[in-house]
Amino acid sequence: MILVDTSVWIEYFRATGSAAALEVRRLLSEEPDQVVTCEPIAMEILAGASNEQTYRKLERLVNGLSLLEVETATDFRSAADIYRAARSTGQTVRSINDCLIAAVALRHHARVAHRDADFDVIARITGLITTSLR
Repeated sequence: MILVDTSVWIEYFRATGSAAALEVRRLLSEEPDQVVTCEPIAMEILAGASNEQTYRKLERLVNGLSLLEVETATDFRSAADIYRAARSTGQTVRSINDCLIAAVALRHHARVAHRDADFDVIARITGLITTSLR
């Protein structure tokens, strides 16, 4: 299972030709059943829609992916623990949403594909399996 972070989806949507964009294209054509999302990523993707037509297109894409659901009682606490653990080592995770995404990924044993330094920090302190596509 590969949880594709918003930072990678943005590259794909913009058709940048970057390693991230090419990897999403490859995954969607060769391993579509392995690509998953979660509510925080879906929220970020949909919030980025500039108009209704784009929103509907993004919504179809998001709805077509398997969803790793947030378990609020477990994942919110785990996200807070991840954030605090990073701070206790002198590192700062800039987005608490990234901690929530990581908590969901850890619980589901999913790899996170990203272009976001927060996930490098989180991986060092939690053992989260990641693929950096920067």
